[in-house]
Amino acid sequence: MTSIARKVWSVPTKGTFENLVLEDDLLPPPPPKHLRVQVKSIGLNFADIFSIFGLYSATPKGKFIPGLEFSGIIESVGDDLEESEWLGKRVYGATRFGGFATFLNVSEEYVKKTPDNWTDQQAAAYVVQALTSFYALTELGGISDNKTVLVHSAAGGCGLLALSICSKYKNVKVVGTVGKPSKLDLLNQKYAANENFTFILRDPSSDFEKRSKQALLGIGLQEQDGYDIILDSVMGKWFWPNYNLLAKEGRLVLFGSASFTPTGNLHPIWNIFEWLKLGWKYIWRPKIDPMEIIQENKSLLGFNLIHIYERAERLNQIFNNMQTLQLEAPHVGHEFEFDQLVEALTLLQSGNTVGKVVLNVNFN
Repeated sequence: MTSIARKVWSVPTKGTFENLVLEDDLLPPPPPKHLRVQVKSIGLNFADIFSIFGLYSATPKGKFIPGLEFSGIIESVGDDLEESEWLGKRVYGATRFGGFATFLNVSEEYVKKTPDNWTDQQAAAYVVQALTSFYALTELGGISDNKTVLVHSAAGGCGLLALSICSKYKNVKVVGTVGKPSKLDLLNQKYAANENFTFILRDPSSDFEKRSKQALLGIGLQEQDGYDIILDSVMGKWFWPNYNLLAKEGRLVLFGSASFTPTGNLHPIWNIFEWLKLGWKYIWRPKIDPMEIIQENKSLLGFNLIHIYERAERLNQIFNNMQTLQLEAPHVGHEFEFDQLVEALTLLQSGNTVGKVVLNVNFN
C-alpha cells in the first residue's frame, strides 16, 4: 500500500478565514486498524469557526487542519481489519480535527456504515450534531415521557436533531426558538401536525422570558409550569431568562456559545473592534452563585463532546444508545464545493442557515 496525494484546508495562523490555505498533501497508508476514506462530503460546525479564530481551547497548537466529520468511501484498509468487510463501503464518521481533506486515515472505532437510503451529504451532517443533541437530552437532561423542553436554535443542525429526539418520547412538550422569522416556516411546516410542538423568535431578549412562558399555553400547559430541560447553545443575554424558566428539578444544559461568535474576522491588528467586543462579552459573561442553585433546586450542566472523543468505548456506547431511536436523516440546508470553504463558513457564521452546511468533494 502506498501514500496518496490529497488536498487539505490548513490554518497556519489562527484568527481569520483569510488564513485558510488550500494545499497539496501526501497521506501515508492507513496504520493498523485504520481505514483510508475517500471523502465525499464534510459537515461544518460552529466549532470549526471558533477553532479557526483561535477561540476554541481544544484546537491543536500551531498549524492545523480543521474539520470534525465526514462521509465517503473506504479506499484502503489497514492491517488487522477485514478488507472484505470495509473496502468500497460507504461510510461516515468523526475526527478530532483534520477533517477538511479529500482523503483521511481514520481509526475503525470512529467509522460507521452509511444507511443505503441516506445521501453522502446527510451522512456527513449526522454524527457530531446528533451525538451532541442526544448526549444533552439523555445523558445530562434526563429526558423521558411527559417532560417539557426548550430548544434554542431549533432550526439549526443540533436543534432539528434535538426535535427529532424529543418526538420519540410520549407526550414531550417542546418550545423551540429561532433567531430569524424566516426559520419559523420550516419548523411550523415540519411539525404542523404535532400539537406538542410550538416555535417562537428568540429576539427581542428583553421579553424572551415572558414570551417563553406564554408559549407554554399553546402546548397545553400553564405559564408557571416552567421547563424540565433547556438546551442552550447560545448563552449570552439569554442565560438568565433560561435559568429563571426552569421548573424545580429542571436542568439547563449548556453546550455552545453562539452569542460569542465574532461578526467579522479576528486579525490580530486590523480588527481591534472585534476583539474589544469579544472582551466585553467575556467580562460580562453570566456568573451564578452555587448556593442559589441549591436553594432553587435547579441544575446547570455543560459539556464539550470533543473531550469524550478519545474515550472511544464510551463514545460508541452513546452512539449505539442513540441508534435505538432510529432517527431520521438530518436536514441538509446548504451545500458548497470543497474549494468554497470560506464562503460556506461565512454563511454559517452569519446565522442565516437552516439545518446543516456541508462541503461536497468532487475531486480526489
